[in-house]
Amino acid sequence: MNIENLCMNCMSELNEAKQCEKCGASAQTPQISPYLPLKTSVGNKYIVGRVLSANSEGASYIAYDIERRVPVVIREFLPEGMVERGHNSKEVKVVAGYEEIYVDYLTKFFNLWEKLSRVRGVSALVPVVDIIQENNTVYAISEHIESITLNEFLSKSKAGVLNWDKAKILFMPVLSALSTFHSLGVAHYAINPDNLLIGRDGKLRLSGFSIAEARLEGTELAAELSEGYSAIEQYDCSYTEGNWTDVYSFSAVLYRSLVGEAPTSVMYRADGDTLPMLDTIPVHVTKALTNGLQVNPNNRTKNIEALTTELSSAPVRTVATNDAVRVVTPIKTQATVLAEEKYDEKQNASMALIAFLISLGVGLIIFAGWLFYDKYIMVHYGSDTVKGFAAVEKFIKGEPNGEATTTPEEVEMFKVINFVGLNYNEVVMNTGQSQRYKIRAKYEFNATVEKDKIISQSLKPGTDVPMGTEIIFVVSLGPETETVPDFRGYSEKIAREELEMRGFKVNVVYVSNNGDAEAGTVAYMKPGEGSVVEKGSTVTIEVWDEPETQGGIFDFPDLF
Repeated sequence: MNIENLCMNCMSELNEAKQCEKCGASAQTPQISPYLPLKTSVGNKYIVGRVLSANSEGASYIAYDIERRVPVVIREFLPEGMVERGHNSKEVKVVAGYEEIYVDYLTKFFNLWEKLSRVRGVSALVPVVDIIQENNTVYAISEHIESITLNEFLSKSKAGVLNWDKAKILFMPVLSALSTFHSLGVAHYAINPDNLLIGRDGKLRLSGFSIAEARLEGTELAAELSEGYSAIEQYDCSYTEGNWTDVYSFSAVLYRSLVGEAPTSVMYRADGDTLPMLDTIPVHVTKALTNGLQVNPNNRTKNIEALTTELSSAPVRTVATNDAVRVVTPIKTQATVLAEEKYDEKQNASMALIAFLISLGVGLIIFAGWLFYDKYIMVHYGSDTVKGFAAVEKFIKGEPNGEATTTPEEVEMFKVINFVGLNYNEVVMNTGQSQRYKIRAKYEFNATVEKDKIISQSLKPGTDVPMGTEIIFVVSLGPETETVPDFRGYSEKIAREELEMRGFKVNVVYVSNNGDAEAGTVAYMKPGEGSVVEKGSTVTIEVWDEPETQGGIFDFPDLF
């Protein structure tokens, strides 16, 4: 496609009148300062278009990938107030006095996107395809996903809310992605309905990553905060931010999706207060949201894994009584049930003694063949205890006791199946499994088991267990990855030591040297520098050998 015929607003082809029929933009509208001029080339691979969004950390542009001929998104590090850019210039100039903090923040920006570029196979992340350093700054290039924001989706939907069954299908993959990001040391700090995108494939993806300093008060950058979705620690420096900050924001977005409005801003909430919930929201989801939306981070759910478990754990079945709803607990012995239902409050103090005497009395009665039953009990224990024993006898025989009783409901038993090898997200989204078990998950890197697949389970397959039994899954994060660093030009010794220190296995190959290169230094690396590979992989370094001698030294004319 001819670059001159590209719409800089959406990267579609312009018509003969230089108008875009898809978005209606004109080719004549210039880019506003201080952003990159339209049609700027980045890395000789990408053509820059309009600014999509910006905050105090930088700007995001629609762009065009020349090699693949597809739209992409470029994120430029352009910290507000720290840099300047001349008219129609690409170069970023650091404002005097900000040199040190600029380098610090630029390094954090690069590290953030380098970590994200290592993540593969996570459906809730817009893939990062390239990172380029030029113009005294850094550019991160991501795929362009045709999508709308969650905010737009909810606003345009008829009800304006989602029910839990639909919400969990959308949101559970995002939780899995957040768990992966946190394991890499990446937190988002701005999860809100505008940073969650729904693509044509129906999948929810998290976008809008920035360095932490752009989302916290008290830094050199203006804090980008979202009312109702940002946590107290982002406003108040006396609290410490962490993975629990994303727990709050995610819980707030889920709350908005289920209830229809954002939570009240933490600046107007009291510690320990509760937010209004709809009756249609399942009890275990209400509890998970309440825990995730605690104002004080010390009282809040601490990590994404714990939040996932709470959202995945449906409650034990309940049975209605005349005046309340009570949880069906594992079945008790008949004697215990009878004692709880037949002895009044006046006998509570002596209940332990009476239970012992009952057991002893029943044993003697069985041994004696129930001889002299009534007389024996009346003489030795009195009329109150006779009533107790009579109730026991009637309970054993299945006869009515003449008093109102509650028949204990039997707890449903079922066999544990083998979950190993199944996708964890699919298991927790299966209503049947989430009702049978209280599900918990532990995550670990595994080079042989695909990401999100279950490695092991705490309950042995084939075991009979009651409803509500806890099961703990060990879930794979996939292979731990590492980016191959660039040691070209370094000595063999330094390159080997550094690579081995980072967990790589090192293979050395010597290559011929015509005398132009320094012997003993690294010429090439395989896989190449910047490649993302499994941790523990072998890296081959090709090292320049000693120069070959040719029987004498010749002076050659300077041909260049």
